[in-house]
Amino acid sequence: MQTSRGEATPDSRWPTVLARVLAYSIPASLLPLDAAIAQEAAGFDARTLLTLGINLGIITFAVGTAIACMRATKRARAQEAKAAGEAERYALSESMLETVLAAEPQALMTLTETGEPELLVSNLPGSFGVPRDPARLMNFVSWLDSESTAELEPAMQALAERGEPFNLMLRAARGRYVEVDGRTAGRQLVFKVRDTAGRRLELADLSSKHKELEEQVSSLRALLDEAKRNETTRAESKASIEAHFRSFDRLATAFAVFDSGQRLAHYNQAYVDLWQLDPAWLATHPRDGEILDRLRQARRLEERADYRDWKQSWLSPYGSNKQVEDRWYLPDGRSLHVIADADGKGVTYLYENVTEQIALESRYNALIQVQRETLDTLREGVAVFAPDGRLRLHNSAFARIWQLDPELVDGEPHVDDVIAQCRKLYDVPEEWERTVAMVTAIVAERHPYESQFDRPDGTVIKSAALPLPDGDTLLIYRDITDAKRAERALIEKNEALQAADRLKSDFVSHVSYELRTPLNSMLGFAQMLAEPAFGPLADKQREYVNDILSSGTTLRAIVDDILDLATIDAGSIDLKLEPVYVRNVIEAACQGVEERLKQNDVKLEIEIALGVDEIVGDASRITQILYNLLSNAIGFSEPGEIVTLKCARADEMIAFDVEDRGVGIPEEFQQSVFDRFESRTQGSRHRGAGLGLSIVKSLAELHGGTVSLSSAPGQGTRVTVRVPLKHEPDREAPNAPAYQLNRAG
Repeated sequence: MQTSRGEATPDSRWPTVLARVLAYSIPASLLPLDAAIAQEAAGFDARTLLTLGINLGIITFAVGTAIACMRATKRARAQEAKAAGEAERYALSESMLETVLAAEPQALMTLTETGEPELLVSNLPGSFGVPRDPARLMNFVSWLDSESTAELEPAMQALAERGEPFNLMLRAARGRYVEVDGRTAGRQLVFKVRDTAGRRLELADLSSKHKELEEQVSSLRALLDEAKRNETTRAESKASIEAHFRSFDRLATAFAVFDSGQRLAHYNQAYVDLWQLDPAWLATHPRDGEILDRLRQARRLEERADYRDWKQSWLSPYGSNKQVEDRWYLPDGRSLHVIADADGKGVTYLYENVTEQIALESRYNALIQVQRETLDTLREGVAVFAPDGRLRLHNSAFARIWQLDPELVDGEPHVDDVIAQCRKLYDVPEEWERTVAMVTAIVAERHPYESQFDRPDGTVIKSAALPLPDGDTLLIYRDITDAKRAERALIEKNEALQAADRLKSDFVSHVSYELRTPLNSMLGFAQMLAEPAFGPLADKQREYVNDILSSGTTLRAIVDDILDLATIDAGSIDLKLEPVYVRNVIEAACQGVEERLKQNDVKLEIEIALGVDEIVGDASRITQILYNLLSNAIGFSEPGEIVTLKCARADEMIAFDVEDRGVGIPEEFQQSVFDRFESRTQGSRHRGAGLGLSIVKSLAELHGGTVSLSSAPGQGTRVTVRVPLKHEPDREAPNAPAYQLNRAG
């Protein structure tokens, strides 16, 4: 090793330094003290250094491993606590789901891929006969009738193999109708049984009756076909055929069999009851045409203008192998579905009374039509979706709001197809996922919801989803764009008016205060000049000083009035309510106008009725009311006239009447005299800012009182202020009028 000058350095120095470092850093157990001392002097060889390095690496690895183990343990404990919290939350969710499922009478079962059923809830009444054991519930034969079982088993097979959902109205073995719903949920099959009610129950009963009638007709046709095939051996099987026909007498469907000669061969009791024919005459085996003629004469057939042609056409199947169906509408209001089945050897007639079915269909169609017409008159878009997700009912507003193709909505599309079109105008997945969940959910309890959203085209839509009792879902959409725009405009206008009002109040208050300071100085100096202590004044000078004092006092009164109005508008005026003697406030007001009475040569008469003593109010404000009224009356009075101040009790109020005999006020101006800055001289000498009566009205209303005026040109003016005897603290004072500038005064 060399220095910076190229000189060699002693090699023995570095082993000595390294030995000292290792001696202080390595524990004594790893390096014996004797060896360390020996090597400090002699130095380390390469093998010893390697051993020490390995020992140091092992120690470092052990410490790092211990730290890593401690951190891993801490993370494991945190994950264990998080897992415990998740488990508790899942347990609460499961408990809530079980409560929701148990809220509606139903039986809900799931089937896994292995075919193992799991019954989630089963709380149908025992009268339904629906088993509560999963295995017995899957055994449809044990609790459904044979026809319902035959209908349900293929549907379950299609659901298991191809995932095709179904919704069936079935009949239990105990005669109760139930609604059975099946669909897929992930890798599971969901099987649900619940009670039917309302229109679904009526349709189920009607469907059952229709099936029974079809079975009866089918059985009858089969027996008749069998009778016709064995007609050649009628003699041998006559007894058997008669037994079969006797069994037809118990059928509700009327039938009659005519032979090839068009004569009546067989009929049942329902046929006799239907046409009200004489059994003795029917026993004579009349011809088919004769029976039709008799029914027409008895007015039991519908009237036909071409009866002969119709009769010939109706009897044409004889000798052929064709079947004819027709609807007969009898004069008594009944409707018959008539089937004529010819086999070349005769004709068999079946008469099915479909009056009730037609009436039900008519009422149903009328109800649907009324619903459609009613919905079409609504401005809100309305759509009703069935439990299978199909659009069952809608109005034109729904298609207009979402710009849907009429051919699409008229074809009863699925909710997914409708939403796919609606996404073109508003594509927010959360909104449509919630709608799909509401329409297609099979949970027992569905909660309605409302929402409002802005579409990109600027339209504001308010929507609502409501579950209906029969399982349908009602969706309502309303275009509130105009209302929202008007609302926003009103809010902006109101904010602008409030800002302008605040600006006005601030401006008036600021300007008034700025005017009062120099005005007080001017009045103070004028009063000093008028004092004899500051030296005598010439007559002209004294006149000028008096004019300054008069004008300054008037200007200060105007400024004070403006400040009072600004305070009232801001709502910050506080009334000092206390018992006030009426005579005291009247005297104070009279003292205030004493100088004006002298200047205008006007007399003041005061009349205080008996029993008027005191009221509760603000003494200074009531004095201000009377002062303003008196000043106004004095200003409009001619020299030598009289102003009258009367005070009397009026029910629970005290009425102050101030009356003058001045020029009066025309009727068209009487409504505006209480407006601010409304001043009309009416040919008098009175001059003012037009604030006196406005302040009177505001202060009277703050006391819970009223102000009224009566006047006529040339007859003077009377102003009446009514103040309550006792102030009502919970009574809100009416809002002060807005600050207005009237250029007429």
